[in-house]
Amino acid sequence: MRHDILTGWKEIANYLGMVVRTLQRYEVAGLPIHRPSGGSKGSVVAVRSELDAWITKGHIQVDSMPRSWPSNRTNRLGAEFLQTDSEVALTFSGLALEAKSVEKRQRTTRVARRAYDTIMRLKDGIDLSPAELHKLNGNLQRLKRELEKLGEKF
Repeated sequence: MRHDILTGWKEIANYLGMVVRTLQRYEVAGLPIHRPSGGSKGSVVAVRSELDAWITKGHIQVDSMPRSWPSNRTNRLGAEFLQTDSEVALTFSGLALEAKSVEKRQRTTRVARRAYDTIMRLKDGIDLSPAELHKLNGNLQRLKRELEKLGEKF
């Protein structure tokens, strides 16, 4: 039946509840996709029943993060990003506090606030060492005080 055939990475990814890049990695592990052109590039198709059988055999678990998430490298990059972003945000809040122009003050305050909100949203998903957490929390406390001086509400 025609509706049992999924065409393209996006349609296959939607069916399995995954992102395209993950599926492309699973292709190497035997994900049952077919390439009508026969090459290693180009369009892909898959049959729902073949995908279901592959998953049922335990090759992957749909809707679950890999056990190693986040990887050590990903976690390290995340920790570095949070620290760097907090320092950049402090720079912008400092510029806002010194700004003579109302427009510049508002613009730099918005940038600092967005950075603060982003850090707060992301920091729970990153494992930080006690020293990293202490430094980040210190930056966030200082940033929050400066943003409050600039009229931001928390």
